[in-house]
Amino acid sequence: MKVKIQLGKHYFMMKIFFSIILAMLLYQCDHDGGRYISFYNNSGKPVCYSMPFKNGIFYPDTVLPEKNFEGYPYEINNEAHFRSQYSDDQFFLPSDTLSIFFFDPDTLKKYDWQIIREEYKILVRYDFSQKDLQRLKWCIYYPPTEEMKDMKMYPPYGNE
Repeated sequence: MKVKIQLGKHYFMMKIFFSIILAMLLYQCDHDGGRYISFYNNSGKPVCYSMPFKNGIFYPDTVLPEKNFEGYPYEINNEAHFRSQYSDDQFFLPSDTLSIFFFDPDTLKKYDWQIIREEYKILVRYDFSQKDLQRLKWCIYYPPTEEMKDMKMYPPYGNE
């Protein structure tokens, strides 16, 4: 009887160990085989984000595209994840900057895209370098955190 209890404890401990390892692998912000980005919304209300690189817009052109983002922006309440097939090198071509826009979902519902574009009705735009995103471990926060205060954004940190 004592042997069965010890085997049961050993089995239980191994199961916990492998569960922890699996959880660590699944919840990291940085994954192989493409870029995995996590978005965290700490504003207490829904926001939408968009990364217009899919539409061929590259920094320093930070103008919103003429047509609304196709299937974008994505709405996030607390947390969202984006997985791209692009590697880091591809993600930042032709510049070393990735622009990410945040919108109020009510603004997107209320206004025509042309008005949003002309009046630049965004909550904030982050212009991240590859080093910025590596420093953030590919985890992006709205509103910006203290750690993001020296990173490029419009409006500037503290004025959003």
